[in-house]
Amino acid sequence: MDLILELATSASIFTFSALRSTSIERAQFMRREFASLRMWVRQGKYRFLVARDRELDKSVGYLLLNLYGMDDLGRRQTFVEDIAALPEYWGRGIGHALFDHATEVTASLGIDFMGGEVAGGNPRWQSALRNRFELEAYRVVRACTPRGQEILDRCKQTQQAHESLQDQLKARQEKRTRRREGR
Repeated sequence: MDLILELATSASIFTFSALRSTSIERAQFMRREFASLRMWVRQGKYRFLVARDRELDKSVGYLLLNLYGMDDLGRRQTFVEDIAALPEYWGRGIGHALFDHATEVTASLGIDFMGGEVAGGNPRWQSALRNRFELEAYRVVRACTPRGQEILDRCKQTQQAHESLQDQLKARQEKRTRRREGR
């Protein structure tokens, strides 16, 4: 479980940014609430799915699946609360494998649907569609106080920094790939 906490507070901050929280706030929340998540896993309400690199015998990604989510009509569904992979494993199908396993878990429980949310600024929402998810709704938010506007502004700045970091990581990965291919 400690490894999952590390992934949740390190890898997750690179893969899931929301409009009203920064990656640092998300990592702090995960550290603070991890004991509760662990309890819910023991109670069978949530399940951690872990992806491993078999050659290196190490965990490289995870998915947190809420087994008792509800849709807007009160029907039970599973819900992907969080998913992450170590940055050096991005683009290697880790997310696809975790989603496929979560689909198997959902079906084995006799549940028809699995849901999830993707932040509007996260370009990976398109990968959810490639993973056979359907776009069902948009969620919007509006600041109603000066403090709310400050939070949104801070998060937008953080998102821009996050996008810059992702661009740098992608450029490094492409450079490594070109070197390996002898270009």
